[in-house]
Amino acid sequence: MGLIYRAKLLFVPALSVLVLLTMACGSDDVPTQVASDVATDTSATAAVVATEVPTTPTAIPTATPPPAPTVTPVPMFPFTVTGSNGREITFYEAPERIVAIDSAVVETLFAIGEGWRVVGTHDFVSHPLEAEDIERVGGAFNLNLEATVGLDPDLVFVFSEGLVEELERLGLRVLYLQSLRDDFRVVADNVRMWGDIVGNPVAAGEVAANFEARVAAIERAMAGRDEGPRVFQDEGELWTPGPDTLIGQVFEVLKLQNIAYDVDGYSQLSPEVIVERAPEIVIAAYGDSISANPAFAELPAVKDGRVYVPDSDALSIPGLRYVVGLEKLARWVYPDLFD
Repeated sequence: MGLIYRAKLLFVPALSVLVLLTMACGSDDVPTQVASDVATDTSATAAVVATEVPTTPTAIPTATPPPAPTVTPVPMFPFTVTGSNGREITFYEAPERIVAIDSAVVETLFAIGEGWRVVGTHDFVSHPLEAEDIERVGGAFNLNLEATVGLDPDLVFVFSEGLVEELERLGLRVLYLQSLRDDFRVVADNVRMWGDIVGNPVAAGEVAANFEARVAAIERAMAGRDEGPRVFQDEGELWTPGPDTLIGQVFEVLKLQNIAYDVDGYSQLSPEVIVERAPEIVIAAYGDSISANPAFAELPAVKDGRVYVPDSDALSIPGLRYVVGLEKLARWVYPDLFD
């Protein structure tokens, strides 16, 4: 979708110059170059400069071009978004009181300088620090409807369809989009979408481009790398992601061999299967319960001390910080490639 731009027009007054040349020999008139200043205001007057006719041809100097016109991006309104339920929402102006029941959306709006629009969110938002003062209206699946209405929002964003009808019955405008599940690159598209919704496409475009460039840098570094080590990610109680998940895509980018290659979505593996598939690295997403477990004492990852505990929830939230989590994991797995 293109951006509409309004450019300031430069009005340049026509300069009329009359040069009278008199030649004693009666030869034909020879045109001469007239130097003049380009006025930037319609009230300006230009001086007429007469020069002597040169006896030999002279080079025509290159005029200094006028400054480029100032280009001011203009938000594209109306702007329509189709929700995951197929409903279209058309924005005729930027919403100013957003209740965002999604951590990634909160992070996105702050990243593009529009966090002031967020007046409410769910209880578990932890980033950025500026979001600490935002009103909390309950959990993502047990929303406090009275508190939400009390914030007088002009837009409520949710990632769960179950809340939509209830919120709409209360007269609220609701945008429902499912959380990303299998392609973290779409984060950049979502950032651009929110830039259009709030009327700040330029900042959103810059932030999205930075995200894409950082992902691309990792992919370039991995281009010459063959198959990486076997990996098991423990989400708690041996639940683990399969290839068709966001983490599965991370493993693909980093060329890691997911031992849960036959899992759809998330599933719980037995200790016996984990031992049999012998992961060389373990990612303990929410704390290491693997290293001290006698059942896993002989795992290559445990014997070699290759159990990684992330220092943030960056790889748990499909937002802008996802690339930060990807970069940290890449440095841990391949310290020779990423410094």
